[in-house]
Amino acid sequence: MLYHGGDNFSGDLGDNIVTPLHLPKSLSQNDYIRQWVPKTKAYLDILLEREVPSDRSCIICGTDGVYKCHGCFGEPLLCTSCCRTQHQRLPFHRVSQWTGSFFEESCLVKSGMVIWLGHGGNACPWDDDVGESALFTTGEGDSDDTDAESTLNEPNAKQSTKEAHDLPTGVPFIKNNKAMTTIVDKSGVHTHIVKYCTCPEADAAYIQLFNMGLFPASFIEPKTAFTFDVLNDFLLNNLECRTSAMNYYSKLRRMTTSVFPHLVPDHYQELMRVARQWRKLKLLKWNGFGHEEKEVRPGDLALFDIDANNGSGRETPSWLYTRSLVMDGNFKAEHLHATNPANEVSLMDGRGFMVGDALYKEHLAIAKDAMQCSECNNHRAVNLANASCHRLEATGIGGCACARHGCFVPHAMVDFQKGERCALKLNAKGICCVLTFYDVNCQYHKHLQDHIADSLLLKMHDKLEITPSIGLWHVHGHQDSCYVRYASNFIQGTARIDGEIMETLWAPLNIISPAAHGMGTPHRKECLDYQMNDCNFMKMIRMSKSLCRKYKEAMKGVADSNMAFEQLDESADADKVKDWEAQERLAHERQSHDPTAMDIYEVQLRKVSSDSCTALTRKQQEGVATWLAEGLAIEEAQVTLQMDVRKLGHQATDTQRLAIGRRWDTLQRDIDRWMAGRAIILGEDLGDNDMQIMQPDLLILQEDAKEDMDAELRAFEPEKGVIPLPSNLGLEKCAALGIADIADQELTLRQGQANDALHHIRVHLADKAVIFRKTVRVAKLQALSTRAWAQVHSVDRAVSINASIYSKCRSQLCRLSVDDALLKRYQPLTREHLKVSTAVTDPNSRGQRNNVLAWFWSLDVEGDSDSSDWLNEFYRVHWLQELLLVQHEMDWTCNFLLWKADEWICLGAISKLAQKHGHVAYLERQCKIYQCLFGEARDSFNWAKAA
Repeated sequence: MLYHGGDNFSGDLGDNIVTPLHLPKSLSQNDYIRQWVPKTKAYLDILLEREVPSDRSCIICGTDGVYKCHGCFGEPLLCTSCCRTQHQRLPFHRVSQWTGSFFEESCLVKSGMVIWLGHGGNACPWDDDVGESALFTTGEGDSDDTDAESTLNEPNAKQSTKEAHDLPTGVPFIKNNKAMTTIVDKSGVHTHIVKYCTCPEADAAYIQLFNMGLFPASFIEPKTAFTFDVLNDFLLNNLECRTSAMNYYSKLRRMTTSVFPHLVPDHYQELMRVARQWRKLKLLKWNGFGHEEKEVRPGDLALFDIDANNGSGRETPSWLYTRSLVMDGNFKAEHLHATNPANEVSLMDGRGFMVGDALYKEHLAIAKDAMQCSECNNHRAVNLANASCHRLEATGIGGCACARHGCFVPHAMVDFQKGERCALKLNAKGICCVLTFYDVNCQYHKHLQDHIADSLLLKMHDKLEITPSIGLWHVHGHQDSCYVRYASNFIQGTARIDGEIMETLWAPLNIISPAAHGMGTPHRKECLDYQMNDCNFMKMIRMSKSLCRKYKEAMKGVADSNMAFEQLDESADADKVKDWEAQERLAHERQSHDPTAMDIYEVQLRKVSSDSCTALTRKQQEGVATWLAEGLAIEEAQVTLQMDVRKLGHQATDTQRLAIGRRWDTLQRDIDRWMAGRAIILGEDLGDNDMQIMQPDLLILQEDAKEDMDAELRAFEPEKGVIPLPSNLGLEKCAALGIADIADQELTLRQGQANDALHHIRVHLADKAVIFRKTVRVAKLQALSTRAWAQVHSVDRAVSINASIYSKCRSQLCRLSVDDALLKRYQPLTREHLKVSTAVTDPNSRGQRNNVLAWFWSLDVEGDSDSSDWLNEFYRVHWLQELLLVQHEMDWTCNFLLWKADEWICLGAISKLAQKHGHVAYLERQCKIYQCLFGEARDSFNWAKAA
């Protein structure tokens, strides 16, 4: 417990009355900073005092200390002899040498340290008898295959004679010395004297280096090597921090010496080359190819999603085993033409996620290249498919990912040679049903079967059934017919699919793409393969957490949707429900072959006729209906004029005031003409004293209106007059006047008016989303941006007008009816409901469908049914499918992890027979890892189900 007085308090707590200092239970990061600020001076003093040794004695032998090691804990001071012996197994620590007045950067080789190879780090007993040069007399000694630095290729260059003393004082390495080997570690660049084993049966030099954890940059006379630690560190930095090889090596040079980094030997090219080799070795090791001799087939070096047991059981629906795939392209992953493509060497040609280069180019050479005209809206992907860019070898990449978990599909990623046009060939073994999501699937899927049939290289088995779909983000930009045909809401077995998950996968790849822009073609593909493989690995180890979260959401969704379904089941006609179910089954059966079969849902979503008078077909009601419809139109004109007057403010120009004046006159003439029929419809008992002034009730999307117009110019305000509609008179007054039937007619018309207003709001919000995507975001010039935002403001005005009309209409409905079901159907509208993101965002994504999407997007405003809950039944079906699918995915996850553990056990039998003890140890470790992942997943799933 803390007391007032802090560190300065001295005394006996028993003899003094002290007050405890009550601190909050948890401190923020800013609280810790506030506590540290008064202690800054003390920290700084200690930091400076560390620049001089507190004791000049060696901590080992007690003699005069010379070297301070920055890698050892506490940075101890050591004499030359102790420094050399203590670091025989730690040769990559950085040291500084005491000059008598300060510590100067130095290196361990200056202490006389030598790295011995071949005998576990000990000196070779043959070293005195056989010189080091004998190691290189293998018949290849005259070769130029050495990575030692040379300046002979430079213009006017002479044989270098620079020695260590030619470098500035304090540089912690020795340069241009043939006896030295440059070793790159994650602590920096080091130069060391490396002594090889010269025994008669000694391994080659590069093998001796590799056995000691050093990856040689060449094979005959290696003078540069990279530690395994630096290669692992670089690959991890590349994956997590998206660090390029150039930036990483620049960091190593600065770690070597902060003052003279430009003098550190430049082995950036060697780092890129060795990193490629290291990636290949790690992938072969991870996938078990070191334990048995077998061919590495396409996609074998890639980790994929957790898979289900192929084939359906009797108690499970067949849609559970449908593979859901998202297809998309990424045009930020461009690639320039290679300088010398014939000289490039591929290490993983088609063995990972990117397809093989030879077969893919062969397919492109024979594939038909015909212009495809879009029968839907003017989609960007279709246009890009017909575009080309000659300066690029690839305009981007495209491929597939699992729509459930976001895992890249092995051997299904390709380079775009011309726009978003490619061939995606994936391993479909054991898969009977595939659900594909693509931004323009309404166009892409039409001729897919024909293109595959015409190709000599593409094949698809006859029993594979493909159901096309479009992500809910993009389907709103299509024609209305595409919504019911391709939206996931209407497809059986989709559950809660994220049709736009590829966008989240492209985001990290976009960071690394600029670094791969100018790489060689094989190098770039290997880099992308490794990034995608790591993405899948992270998905796998986090699968249990993800499924537990989905299970909780599915349980909540099922509970929330049960009430809506029960209400529907109680109120709906049983015969009509059976008819709906039969139509739905038939549509789902035909959907994969004929997407137009889904148009049955469009029948239920037909817009109410804007000509509301059609609701009153009897001849004796036509005059009243026309009079009421004209009154509603006058109210809409009043709302529009109110908004325009408010927007102008008191700084309106003369031209604008004249235009408003003309609209006032026009509106007043319409009101006078309409009022002339009042006596005929409502009777003579209604006097002028019943007229009132309308109070502004506007819902403006962008609240940027200025002050009202000058008072003297607003004396004549027909837009604020209340016309004597039954809703303005009230139900009691209508009953007294004997016009209750006219009030009922207005109630019907008001519902049509509300439906029209909501429909227009949806249309305009969708237009706004398309404008943002296709106009605002791509506008680079100021003029284009100004015109784009002018379109946005025009749409905002239309949304505000229709929202205000709806709000006025709802208030009139409240006066005409006390039916709770009707008021529940037409809910209040707020500015938060009019955000464009709620109109086009993915309702299936986390936190969006139930918490953000505005109520009127799920309201069946265009249906003929009186209940708006029929659409919610589809959501309930999706929740039930989601719950069932997540439960099976939990079982599949556990089975997959156990299968991976058993797979390593089987490989162990092969290694044990060959007596490869290192191979056995590695597979035992891998087996244990998957067993631990299985145990963690099983416990998490049991806890989630119990909760």
